[in-house]
Amino acid sequence: MNIPEPTGIVYLIDDDPFILQVHRELLGSVGLEVRSYSSSTSFLETYRPGPHECILCDLRMPQLSGLQLQAELLERGVETPIIFITGHADVATAVEAMRRGAFDYIEKPVHGQQLLDRVNAALPVSRQRYQERLQREVREARLALLTPQERRIAQWVVQGHSSREIAERAGLSVRTVENHRARLMEKLHVGSVVELVRLLL
Repeated sequence: MNIPEPTGIVYLIDDDPFILQVHRELLGSVGLEVRSYSSSTSFLETYRPGPHECILCDLRMPQLSGLQLQAELLERGVETPIIFITGHADVATAVEAMRRGAFDYIEKPVHGQQLLDRVNAALPVSRQRYQERLQREVREARLALLTPQERRIAQWVVQGHSSREIAERAGLSVRTVENHRARLMEKLHVGSVVELVRLLL
């Protein structure tokens, strides 16, 4: 019997052991890797963002609620899609979670196919957000290599100023400006002004 390769990771967070078991079996049956936690606190202790995953979390939990978990993740700069499970009385809270960027919420009682559909919709979003985050980190790391002078010159280049105009603004010789431009282009790994614009805008 061939066991299907996991097609994504789902983090289950619920303080009800029965709910954890039911959802773990359902999601595992379609080849998803499932990691279960009985509290938001235990999840945060070990969580490291990955490229193809989502979080399935009950809104009402002791110690750290679903909204508080969401706030903590946002504070860390983590944008992993979160699907909240909510009772009727929690709908207003779920709407607030959506306003803060939650992917979706599902009202109890949870229907299996609905749960699978929402998880399958969240996973591609996770991959896109993860790639965007990596790109931002690479961009920030490259920009950190620039001196303040190089940063200013890069901004002027992006605004369309010639080396002569930049030299007049900065009180430098044209040759010095050209040298700065060459160094910053090398540091940023860009070969043209067009690539520089894409990186900085």
